[in-house]
Amino acid sequence: MSFIHTHADRRLFLRQSAALGALAGSSLASNLALIGAAAAQSAGDYRALVCINLGGGNDNANTVVPISPTEYAAYAAARQSLALPASALQALSPIGYSGPTLALHPSLARLRALFNSGQAAVMANVGTLAQPITKDQWDKRTPATLLPYQLFSHSDQSREWQTGDPNATSRTGWLGRAGDLLDSLNNSPVSICMSLGGHNILEVGNQKHIVQYQLTTQGPIALRGLDSPYGINTPALRILLTDNARVNKLERELTAVARRAISTEAAVSYAIAPSDPPDGKDKRKGTVKIPDFGGGNLGAQLRMVARMIAARDALGHKRQIFYVSHGGYDMHSDLLVNHARRLAELDAAIADFHQQTVALGVSEQVTTFTASEFGRALQSNGDGSDHGWGAHHFVVGGAVRGQRIFGQWPTVALKSNDDAGNGRLIPTTAVDQYAATLATWLRVDASQLSTVLPNIGRFASSNLGFLTA
Repeated sequence: MSFIHTHADRRLFLRQSAALGALAGSSLASNLALIGAAAAQSAGDYRALVCINLGGGNDNANTVVPISPTEYAAYAAARQSLALPASALQALSPIGYSGPTLALHPSLARLRALFNSGQAAVMANVGTLAQPITKDQWDKRTPATLLPYQLFSHSDQSREWQTGDPNATSRTGWLGRAGDLLDSLNNSPVSICMSLGGHNILEVGNQKHIVQYQLTTQGPIALRGLDSPYGINTPALRILLTDNARVNKLERELTAVARRAISTEAAVSYAIAPSDPPDGKDKRKGTVKIPDFGGGNLGAQLRMVARMIAARDALGHKRQIFYVSHGGYDMHSDLLVNHARRLAELDAAIADFHQQTVALGVSEQVTTFTASEFGRALQSNGDGSDHGWGAHHFVVGGAVRGQRIFGQWPTVALKSNDDAGNGRLIPTTAVDQYAATLATWLRVDASQLSTVLPNIGRFASSNLGFLTA
């Protein structure tokens, strides 16, 4: 019953508007009037966060590697056949850093260039924490409230990463709660939270309309044949979209959702059309073809994010929050081959996306960051690595205080003070702190951070300093 628009010309847009006005009992022109008013305002306050979720648990030990002789020897002894040759690694040149020399995986050459040019930073040893924890406390496992619920579990750690609360069940995520606070800056029928990576808790807010607006790599999803006798004009669908007198609450909500979906699809399709004009036919001011990105499906997701950013004024957005997904990181076997492939896609997609934000003139207003439910064990299981805890993450953008390592670099060795067993890192930076820094940059007020991250007061700092004000 559905197809994906790859573009929307003026004739299609008008046809959709007319269909919606006739069927849904509300004119799309009213939404566009709001959008136009917002577009007329200054865009100087625009900011966007782009979360790249590395689903499955990225192998931190082969992503950022210490290559000083002593530290590399400890790494290689634990990794055995999984250890990467030091000569193949991409050396970093961090400033203000006194730990061992570090290097990136051979597949991350472009990310290394972004780091060394000051456009990217590494956030070391981040993980879910109920509160700060020492090695001794971990060994004794007391008190139990020190520990996040169900460590090393994909589903539980994904939920805790996204909700920002490792000790409680929550139906909302920290970016959704940030969206609750910032949504008033937008003047748009399209949600502040948008997802190319499917459903997630991260972008769900407490307000009814703060949910992720789902997009595909080709655009928003549309009902087939708005003006077809076999499509939206069938009697059953007409009743669904126009009957405001329904008694059943569920039916009323379904009607509202359907009407909203048609309205926002038409608006989004029209707004993004200039960034992908078919054969140059779209002659509106600002028409520019955004090129294809490398990096496979992840690159395609980020290209659509770039198109939505290019359409920010037309959509009435001064804040945008995006979620994209790059899965396949649960590598219990064949790690060397598969990890190299996944990181190469990540490298190309991030670099192409950042380059496009520069071309759009918004590189200082768009910050991209990685997330993953956990890292992995340092010790090899023979052909792969098992579930871990702390992990290293990348932050990219013009507002990033780049060429730096933030947080506490851990000792990469078995039986160290940072080892929770088999080389699983005990996190020294909480997801809460990482998230609070990003939310603050997005302009969540410090007085409201506890609304976004209820446990942030348990940690020494709510701003890790990896972003400029």
